[in-house]
Amino acid sequence: MDPPIIETDRFTLRGFVPGDLDRLAEILGDSEVMRYMPGSRPWTREMVGKELDSIIEHWDRYPYGRWAVVDRRDSMMLGWCGLAYLPELDETEVAYLLDRGYWNKGYATEAARISLRFGFEEAGLERIIALAFPENAASIRVMEKIGMTYDKMTHIWRLDLVQYEITRDMHRRLGPLESQ
Repeated sequence: MDPPIIETDRFTLRGFVPGDLDRLAEILGDSEVMRYMPGSRPWTREMVGKELDSIIEHWDRYPYGRWAVVDRRDSMMLGWCGLAYLPELDETEVAYLLDRGYWNKGYATEAARISLRFGFEEAGLERIIALAFPENAASIRVMEKIGMTYDKMTHIWRLDLVQYEITRDMHRRLGPLESQ
């Protein structure tokens, strides 16, 4: 499936393409960006290439995936946001990762809200989770701003992570997310 293109006033969500490798390697090569990712260290170009291939292939297997988040002002890729199936948990996760120059500006929250709406309204999901290191206060804040609630501690990838959740019914009760 070709990922749909979604535009907001500030950014465009579009499918990743192989030509995104250099910019994505720059973002994932930043130790601060990768601090709360599994492994907690910058990724090599080879690791980024495998991840990029996986992101692109995910859309062929599932009716959702991760998008490249691209600034509308200068066409700079800011990072990713979207939905990823986690076979280890048999769950779908909302995932967001941005270049640190775009932190604390609401981009992750806005893109994650769009991802939830897409997951429930377009992909027909009943539940979406999010995972974070317990000490990653910024990520947990995003989860809470988009209406997710704490579910439990979970163990995945040899890590103990907090797991938040939102169901289709919870999402529906929130009303239009753009007004929050």
